[in-house]
Amino acid sequence: MIYELVPIELHDELNKFRHDLEKMASQHIEVCPFCQQNEFYLIRSKPTNTYRCKACDKYFNVASNTSFNRLSPFDWLETIFTSRIANKSYQTIAKKLGCTLEKVMRRDQAIVDHLKSYYPLLNKWYTGAKQLKITPTLTKQHQIMIEKVTSLLNEQSPVCLYCSSTETTKVGKRTCYRCKRCRRSFNILSDTILNRLPKSELWIEFINSLVSGKNNMQIQTELGFNGNTVNHWRNAWCEMMKRWNLEDLANWCQCH
Repeated sequence: MIYELVPIELHDELNKFRHDLEKMASQHIEVCPFCQQNEFYLIRSKPTNTYRCKACDKYFNVASNTSFNRLSPFDWLETIFTSRIANKSYQTIAKKLGCTLEKVMRRDQAIVDHLKSYYPLLNKWYTGAKQLKITPTLTKQHQIMIEKVTSLLNEQSPVCLYCSSTETTKVGKRTCYRCKRCRRSFNILSDTILNRLPKSELWIEFINSLVSGKNNMQIQTELGFNGNTVNHWRNAWCEMMKRWNLEDLANWCQCH
């Protein structure tokens, strides 16, 4: 069935990549990934077969020097890859494997990284033609997130952080206010990572870009940011999602 979904001109790369996954699942190793010598010995078999090279004296397993390092069990990779091609949601795959949503997304990102390095044509199709499927849970959490941010930006009279008065007024365009009773100024985001995060007019657009699965380069181009700014904003918003108990949404946005 998988070959019916993938363009025929990509079948050669598809076969090679699936062979990589089969070797990973069987933990078949021919040479040391560090020095390419074939003189090594098994030192332990759990949780994965781990070897020690006699030539370079380094320890390794089948995933060393690959995107899949420390992502055992390796037989999950084929399931995730074929399921994503069939446009199965991460939630469905996680349920099938009996694991968390985050584990599925981390492995799918590792698949993308491997394809990018060795099978560029298949990677372009896998990441481009295949659309990410947002689950109902993520859709709901995305809506909650937008509502929270909109409420923050449009708040007119929050409770004063110093005297608890509701007689407050907004100062400036962001989230700074002044209390009419105690005459003190405060910022309702002062104890969060969003404090001093600039360009609040782009906050919602940035969140929407994260949820849609756009990568850092795409966001950087669309919003005119540099790479460091995109990374900082992604980390900041994912932290806020977790703070607001939107864990699934945070995991989704961290892995894309």
